[in-house]
Amino acid sequence: MKVVKRINNNAVMCTDSKGRSVVAFGKGIAFAIDKETGDLPLAAIERTFYNVDEHYLALLEELSPRVLAVSAEIIQAADLELPYELSHNAVLALADHITFALQRAKRGITVQMPLAYDVAQMYPIEYKVGVFALRRIFDALNVELAESEGVGIAMCLLNARLAPENEAETDAEARDDERLIGSIIARIEKTYGIEVDRHGFEFARFATHIHYLFGRIRTGEPMNTDGAELYGTVRGEMGRSAEVLDYACVLIEEHFGCQISDSEKLYVLMHIHRISHPRV
Repeated sequence: MKVVKRINNNAVMCTDSKGRSVVAFGKGIAFAIDKETGDLPLAAIERTFYNVDEHYLALLEELSPRVLAVSAEIIQAADLELPYELSHNAVLALADHITFALQRAKRGITVQMPLAYDVAQMYPIEYKVGVFALRRIFDALNVELAESEGVGIAMCLLNARLAPENEAETDAEARDDERLIGSIIARIEKTYGIEVDRHGFEFARFATHIHYLFGRIRTGEPMNTDGAELYGTVRGEMGRSAEVLDYACVLIEEHFGCQISDSEKLYVLMHIHRISHPRV
């Protein structure tokens, strides 16, 4: 590879044999550059990153080689588990996230994750990778991060998810999602004679859950089956919230052409009940 720019001792910007821009990473890699030709021997390269945004190029100067290495391992594991592709910048974004998590741990700061339970239930694959990441970080860096950091890593993966190539289609899906959520909220308000606080925490949790539900339906991800046996019992205790749920299920099933599981209905029902019975 031909070196274009030295970023630091462990990272350099290069062009490969096909003329593509690539960041090459390796311990002390800058010292392996041929001073006369500017060539970099392949043996000195540990990892390569293509299509890196300029923002992340600046980060390379600050990221620890050990953190970058463990981040690459986690992303590699995630690629084997996730039903979608991650951004080219996922490794660097996760390394940046882990760097701040390590700093928080050193200072004894624990980040609260209000939606932790929802993320674990709605995105079990990402959460599974997050839990794996905590173990791998401990093994590689000898730092035990709080369980909440696993949720943060799961969210980092979600943020690194590649958007569909057709942006118009994405925008249409977003509008459909908001319309469906708005219809369900309107039904709650009509049924209970209340005005839902659309800036409140319970609404945020509800909207997040429904967005994740729609996303799983579109990608064909397996739906969570935990708690399905409780659905009948809980439904019987929810009164008019169950009527709103039935309305919501009809909207969702007609729009997507599929039925949702009793487990999914249970979680939607619980969110509907929380919104319709706000705590003082």
